[in-house]
Amino acid sequence: MAARQQASAKLEALEVRNIRNIEALGLDPSPGTNVICGANGQGKTSLLEAIYLVATTRSFRTHRLRETIRHGTDGGSAKARFEDMLGDREQVVGLTPTQRSVRVDGQRPASLAQYAVKTPVVVFHPGELALTMGPASGRRTLLNRIALFFDPTTHAVQHAYGEAMRARQRLLQVQGPQAQGLEAYERLMVEHGMRITRFRQDVAEKLANVARGVLDQATFGSLRLDARYVPGGSLDEQEECKRLVASRSQDCRRSSSTHGPHRDEFLLEINGASTRTDASQGQHRLLTLCLKIAEMVCVGQARGVNPILLLDDVSSELDAERTEAFFDLLGHRNEQVFLTTTRAEMLSVFERKMGETNVFWMKGGQIGGKPW
Repeated sequence: MAARQQASAKLEALEVRNIRNIEALGLDPSPGTNVICGANGQGKTSLLEAIYLVATTRSFRTHRLRETIRHGTDGGSAKARFEDMLGDREQVVGLTPTQRSVRVDGQRPASLAQYAVKTPVVVFHPGELALTMGPASGRRTLLNRIALFFDPTTHAVQHAYGEAMRARQRLLQVQGPQAQGLEAYERLMVEHGMRITRFRQDVAEKLANVARGVLDQATFGSLRLDARYVPGGSLDEQEECKRLVASRSQDCRRSSSTHGPHRDEFLLEINGASTRTDASQGQHRLLTLCLKIAEMVCVGQARGVNPILLLDDVSSELDAERTEAFFDLLGHRNEQVFLTTTRAEMLSVFERKMGETNVFWMKGGQIGGKPW
């Protein structure tokens, strides 16, 4: 892909305390490519997780943040100094088993969403293959994540929709389909649901257009991507209200809502065949990489700066030839990259494809100067 002349977010310094098997660690990365090399179980992925945590307030490995806290301690933290076209800032995330605290330059942000879009980060890890072969929830999360950078209020809209949906369901379960108050919750579901549908449709179109071009380039046109956003409800407000009323009895029996954006699907097909059922393992890997590159492009367009790229053990998913092909797809950009590997022999490939690399050797949750 052609390089985009656009500023990039940079991590200038990182301090990690009691995250996974990292007791205390400081890192001063280069603004270019940073390779974290070491044997399995030494903390390489945990280091990437800490970067992701301090940028987004979330983990890419678990929904339960207490699992990221080092065993036997009462809390963990990640502190980073980031730089982009808006200047330098310090971001801090602190964790206890029951709480999460965030600060930007010592101040509490207005919301977690406002914090999470300050420093754009895109991660690729082996679990990302679920994007093409897994359930629709993973693809909805991808659309939501990108939408957040275009409009941080989308997070609040999704929260409000979920609250209304759960309140309606509780009322159905307790008082049945004729309960007073159902209509009010259904109006809220439709109001917020329509907004969710609109922003997901917009993001799905942007993402599909970029991914389609990347796949076409990667396969010289031999594989064609068709991607369609399929709403889980009607696109007509009045029609959706009628559907919710008509589905009350069924929703009561099933203990879940039949219609709405929580049922949305982002369908992916290669050459007319569903990726979930018909794609080969190699096609899944390739399409996932294309989607992640498309995510990078979309987030960069939304935020105005290229995101930091975290690549967890890409070389274990791909052989040397495909690893080189992947970096060719990335193109010669100016993103800051952090990648992990267990394979020291891949260092020459990384340097050839990504330019000068800064290598950190990791063992026992510590950064050292020598190979293990």
